This record gives sequence, C-alpha cells and structure tokens, in this order.
Amino acid sequence: MPNLNQIYSLKQEFYELNVKDRMVKNYLEKSEAKDILKKAFDSGSLNERRMFSFINENLNPAKPDLIKYFDEGREEDVVLLFIDITSFSKTISGWTNSKMKNYLDDYYKKIIPIIYRNGGEIEKLMGDGIICVFGKPFLDLPNPQHVYKAETCAEEAIKKFHGSGKNVKVAIHKGTVNYYKVPGEHYGEYTIIGQPITDLYRLESVSKSNAINFYDGSSYDHLGWDYSIFDKSIVSCRGFESGKLQGVDFTKVKYMKFPGYI
Repeated sequence: MPNLNQIYSLKQEFYELNVKDRMVKNYLEKSEAKDILKKAFDSGSLNERRMFSFINENLNPAKPDLIKYFDEGREEDVVLLFIDITSFSKTISGWTNSKMKNYLDDYYKKIIPIIYRNGGEIEKLMGDGIICVFGKPFLDLPNPQHVYKAETCAEEAIKKFHGSGKNVKVAIHKGTVNYYKVPGEHYGEYTIIGQPITDLYRLESVSKSNAINFYDGSSYDHLGWDYSIFDKSIVSCRGFESGKLQGVDFTKVKYMKFPGYI
C-alpha cells in the first residue's frame, strides 16, 4: 500500500474524510512531526532536552483504530478488485519506455480517482494491474454496502476505458484477510495477507475483457442478485469452466457484461 499519509491525502482529494478519518490524519501528521524532531534531537541538532520533552508531550496523540488494524494484524471481511488492461503485454510489445510511460500515465490519471471516489483503497500497483480493497478500516460501511461500492467502481472502470485502447477486465472477490505490517524499521510496508489474495490473482489470469469476473460458488456469488447493484436487466451473466487453477478450489468462473460494452 502507499504510506498512510499518502492514503489519506488521496482520500481527502477524491472521496471524503469523516470524523474517524480526520483523527487518523491528525495522528499521522503529529507522529510524522514527532519523528522528525526525534531524529533532529538524536543527531544533536536539538541540544535542549527540555525542549524535546515539551514537544514530545504535546505531539503524542492516541493511536487510532486504523493503525491498530496493521499493528495487531486484525482480520476483516473485505471485497477485492483486480483491475488491469486487457492484453497489456501484447499492446506494448516493441514500444519505447517513453511511449509506455505516457500510456500508463493516462491510465493512472483516470483509474485512481475512480477507485478513491468509490471509497476503495489501493493495495498494490503492478504495471497496469491494480488490486484495491473495499471494506474496513478504510471504508467503514456495513455489509453489503462495501460490495455496492466495489461494483460501482468496477462498472465505472469498464465503461471509462471501453473503446479507448485500454479496455479493462475486473476480477471481484470477497473474503477474510488479515491486515499486516512488515516488521522492523527497514521496510515499513502496510499490506494484507490471506487466501482471498491468491484466489484473486488466479481469477485475474482467466478473466474476460470488459466484464466483472467472479468465482462460481464464492462468497461474492452467494450474495445473490438481492445483494448486488446489478440485475438481469442491466447485465448478462455467463459462466465457463476454468479448469483446476493452482492453489484455488474454484473450478468455474462467471462474468457479467454490460449491454453495449462487449
């Protein structure tokens, strides 16, 4: 994930900050200021111990619940999206790095605001591939409201890039993950771990273009049409045998396509 300061700057720009979000942002700003002052003191730039003690006491906010999700490795049921450009490797074959940069620049400028406007959080960027998370602690909505947000994001992404030379495919999956902070001081990454991540990678590898793809029999599939923003008048839903994907129990994939966006 991006560092937490960046996460909340993006969320503030493209979505909204509620009371809990503002508490987190305030905590991050004060913690960052305290770290800078501590480094300055340790290096000898600040030689007044009394000054540091005063600043330390005034920049010591209570740790928000969101930070505890990572520190404590908390478990949460979330919705995951894997969005990527169809046939990306084939499209960029033979391109210069400069041309590839311009292509990806345009893609990111359009796709990142879509994710954040719908309350998603980016877990990983891998070239054209983006994994994003919808659910607590970033999106504090009751089930199945976070599912609706993820579906809206997926629909917007497909329609935004259709016919642009960057047609996308979207894999959607729902399951329980653990939030995780890499231990130590040398590589402070925040991330998520769990079987749903493996399932999502496998699903993306067989996903259809301009469609929302999901596993038959998965937690997302079991929500049924009653818990989806989509119905049969909006999308057509089909399925196909995916074979035995390594590390995955699912054998069939379903995909939804929107009329006019085949």
